[in-house]
Amino acid sequence: MDLPLPPSAPTIPIREDLRLRPWRLGDEDVITAACQDPEIQRWTTIPVPYTRENAEFFLEITASDWASGAGGSLALVDPREDVPFGSFGFVSIRADHRASEIGYWLAPDRRGHGYAIAAVTALSEYALGLVGLDEVYLRIDPQNVASVAVALGAGYELTATAVTDARTPDLLDTYTRYSPRHREEGAA
Repeated sequence: MDLPLPPSAPTIPIREDLRLRPWRLGDEDVITAACQDPEIQRWTTIPVPYTRENAEFFLEITASDWASGAGGSLALVDPREDVPFGSFGFVSIRADHRASEIGYWLAPDRRGHGYAIAAVTALSEYALGLVGLDEVYLRIDPQNVASVAVALGAGYELTATAVTDARTPDLLDTYTRYSPRHREEGAA
């Protein structure tokens, strides 16, 4: 089954002061600086230490992923400044299951203002609506209280506990958001 992902990263309006836009050349320094944050390093799978070369590789990979139809990451920005302060995107899309994991990070100075909830909600609605997925999910360490709050605030429900996969061998909980049509069909 093919999914209707665009051949390039979309821009997703969220509200007047927020949008998700494609990452682009010139964002490397912002990415590198944000990824020095101990909390981003603790809760994500980024390399530690995180270098500018890692940021350059990230930009290459995310552009390649979008071009191949696998989705990728988008930069969270205030359109008035257009300086990224978060990354939200598809970690993997499984067309055979019509599902995708969403991964994200938010710069420390932007936490606690509802930006992550707004961005996860917008990306989820994009995936469940325009892309046509049946479900999107987040995999969260149970000790990551802030991300659990984001999941619940974005309409996700706890669907599995203490699971691992090849990418993240630590025990993580899964939070899932289903499409309305998926619920109507009685699947869950």
